Amino acid sequence: MTRFTWHDRASEIIGHVHATLPADADLKTRKRALRAAGSGFRGTAWGRKVWGRAATAYLLKHGMRPRGSSKLTPTPLEQFIQDRSV
Repeated sequence: MTRFTWHDRASEIIGHVHATLPADADLKTRKRALRAAGSGFRGTAWGRKVWGRAATAYLLKHGMRPRGSSKLTPTPLEQFIQDRSV
């Protein structure tokens, strides 16, 4: 007998959403698709928490900036790369 956890189910749904999106989908489209697909996780606090973590992990892989990253100062290496690209 196979037992699925909330996280397993969220990952499965996000995988299905990813498979249905075009490869060149922008971040906004991906967020909308995840929001529509995650409606089953809104019923409980734990479901919302698990869905939020799984969706954030997926979106970070596809171009979303980490929360609070705009407030961080760039590392010396990042600063060097920025200076060289200008």
